[in-house]
Formats: sequence, C-alpha cells, structure tokens
Amino acid sequence: MSESVKFAVRLAVLRILDPLVKWLLQAGLGVGDLMSLVKVAYVRAAREQGLESHGESQRANASRIAVVSGLTRAEVANILSGDQLENPHRRGRQRAERVLSGWWNDPAFQDSAGRPGILQLRGAKGSFAGLVDRYSGERSRVATILSELLRVKAVRKLADGRLQAISRTYATTRWSAEGIGSLGEELGEHCAALLHNLNHPERRLYARRIVNTRLDPRYLPMLLRDMEQQSETLTDSMDDALNDPQQTLKGKRDGDATSLGLALYLFQVRDEESQEARVQPKRSGRRDLGRAGSKDGIRDLRRSARAWSK
Repeated sequence: MSESVKFAVRLAVLRILDPLVKWLLQAGLGVGDLMSLVKVAYVRAAREQGLESHGESQRANASRIAVVSGLTRAEVANILSGDQLENPHRRGRQRAERVLSGWWNDPAFQDSAGRPGILQLRGAKGSFAGLVDRYSGERSRVATILSELLRVKAVRKLADGRLQAISRTYATTRWSAEGIGSLGEELGEHCAALLHNLNHPERRLYARRIVNTRLDPRYLPMLLRDMEQQSETLTDSMDDALNDPQQTLKGKRDGDATSLGLALYLFQVRDEESQEARVQPKRSGRRDLGRAGSKDGIRDLRRSARAWSK
C-alpha cells in the first residue's frame, strides 16, 4: 500500500475517532481504556485474516498475529486466552427487536386487517408468549422481553391486560446497556458495509449519501419533517418485504441464517464543523447506507421547499 493511501487512511481514522472519542469521554473512559480495546480488535481482525487467507485451523497463530498487529507475543497470547474474542457480529438483531418485527409481519399475530393483533400475554395460540417463542426461541424470556418493549414504548399494556404494538421501531437511543449495544452494532455494520465496497467494487452493497453543505437554515425544519415522513414510508415497506415470514428461518434453524438490512439516517453538522465542507459543491453524489426517498419523493421535497420560500 502506497504512503499516500496510508496517509489518507490515517486522516479517515481521525474523522472516525472524533465522534467516538467524544462518546468515550461522556462515558468516562480514557485513552487507556480505548487502547486496551484496540488491542483486542487487532487480535480479532488478525485472527480472522489468518482463517480466511492462510488456511489456519481454529487454533490461532499467536506469532503471526503479533507480527502483523505490532503487539508483543505475550499480549496476543493473553488476549487469545481470555473470553474477549467472541465474534460480536454473530449476535444478530436483539431478541426484543426480532419479536417486535414478527408481531408486525407474521399473519399468525395480526388481525383481519393485517395490523398487529392485540395479544393475550399467554395462551395456546396467538399469544405474546407464543410470539416470543417463535421469534426469540426462548419462551422463558417472555417477561424480560415484554419489559424491554414496554420501556422503549413500542408496546402498550391495555386495561384488560392485553398487549398492543404501537411502534414498528425498537428505538434504544439512550444511555442504557441496550442502547449502547445498539449503537455499537449499527456503527459496526455501517463501517463493515463501506469497507466491503472498498475491497469488492465488483459486487458492491448498495450505498448512497446525499448532502447539501450550504443549506439555508430556514428550510431545515420543513426538510427534516418531510424526509422523516418519506423515510418512514419507505422503510415500513422494505421491512414488510425483508421480514416476510415465508422467507425467514425460525427456531433452531437460526444457525443457517444470513443477515440483510438497510439503514437510513439523517445527519446534521454544526456550523463551526462545516466550514471546510462549505468550499465543496452544493450537491454531492457520494454514497452511504441508504436513501432518503424515491425520485418522486425528492421532487416533492423540492416543491415543498419552493412553497416554503414564498
């Protein structure tokens, strides 16, 4: 790899680290905590590289990992001997999220209009316990999963004790173990998808990023509202297709499953952080994990912007 490419990688890493380090500081973690985690990540990546490229057995080659990572052999051996190497990507969607998705997509738990049915907590058929059993595989976790869905206000308990799904989204953006785990999972997926596209341009994953670095702030509230509404419509439709029960493995077959997902998000940069970006052209065709709407939706946004300015 050329020095110019390595220099570009260093700059990119700094941009990734800026928000990450702010998050770590908020959590009260210092540079020593980060370095210990970085060492574990290097060993994980080097071990995976060995399995894929060198045909190594399940027993990792500590000497090779030490050479490619820059760690000492003692550090590598210590990490390999611990329990820190569990692959975080194999966890998949959280159980509560899988249960909620099944409620919205499985006809066995829907009413005659195709909406999520109002469920008894327990029962022989069509109960919340049955839903948990089907989509988490652990009937013993009914109370735990229900508590989590009630906490994030995705489910409501009615006066008669029955349960109603009120949100398709399992939103855990808060300082809790679940929220922090979700943040790490989403960032990891995002980086992995973009890295895949760097390494395999011939079979890219769909990714698109749109941005205006010189937006008139008068239009911001309207654009945020309209883009969120259109994104909700798009993602609800894709959720129905992606989580079609006929295409979803259940129960003990989970080990054979693969993961496919789409992530959309809005981002906003504060004025003092966007000075450099403002010298760029108004529109950018750079790519990201998702799309804010269809071509018709974008035309609607433009019409709305013109109406707003009048």
